[in-house]
Amino acid sequence: MNRAALFALSALGASTSVIGAAGAESVEVSTAVGFESRYVFRGVQFAETSIQPAINLSYGNFYLNSWFNLPIGDDDLVVTPGGEELDLVAGYSASLNDIISYDVGVTYYTFPDLASGFFDVLREDGDGLGANTVEPYIGLAFDAPLAPSVYLYHDFFLDTTTVQGSASYSFPLSEKTSFDVGGYIGYVFDDAGGTDYLYGTASADLSYTLSDNGSVYTGLRYGGSDIAGGAVIDDAILGTRQASGFWWGVGFNADF
Repeated sequence: MNRAALFALSALGASTSVIGAAGAESVEVSTAVGFESRYVFRGVQFAETSIQPAINLSYGNFYLNSWFNLPIGDDDLVVTPGGEELDLVAGYSASLNDIISYDVGVTYYTFPDLASGFFDVLREDGDGLGANTVEPYIGLAFDAPLAPSVYLYHDFFLDTTTVQGSASYSFPLSEKTSFDVGGYIGYVFDDAGGTDYLYGTASADLSYTLSDNGSVYTGLRYGGSDIAGGAVIDDAILGTRQASGFWWGVGFNADF
């Protein structure tokens, strides 16, 4: 995928989701493994079926996260940054008061299946055209019904600015089962003169608690954008990829 067109596009996604850290001054570890029938980031699909593992470390209010997208089979967009992807996140999250907390950090997006090296950013350099980008962010979360939050992102190399708001709610069904719904909506401003666009995603998951430290989930998602035609890549080579539609996912979360 063209990352400039992309972020002009989004974990978790899937975005890539940021997990904040707070609490005791000790290292805490959490992991997650998801299986998604599509990899969709900011309203645009960049791969078909994918495994998405993540490892998250926290110490007090500081955190480090790593998130992977690993396509299955030959149906990923192998000539674009939407196939194999590794996102590295570093941040700091804390409370402003009893209602509002803030989150600041930076994400480094890398694409192992491209010819560019780990440190090659999106520019011409001695090793060719780099694809990796750096995106700092700042966000506010509110201890209120629907757990609303709002984030501001800016990718220095793609020259895009993104504003995204989200909300979620969990309906308890039993002692160990819940029905979790959520969604986010965002807008990408392409400061380089490209396409500005609106995107959004909604999800519904059935979650089951296995233990105090582990849970599993399965659910349905719908996401899309208002990009004309839904094309992210050169359709003369690979054909148009749909930017809107349904997909599904299953996953496992564990804390240590």
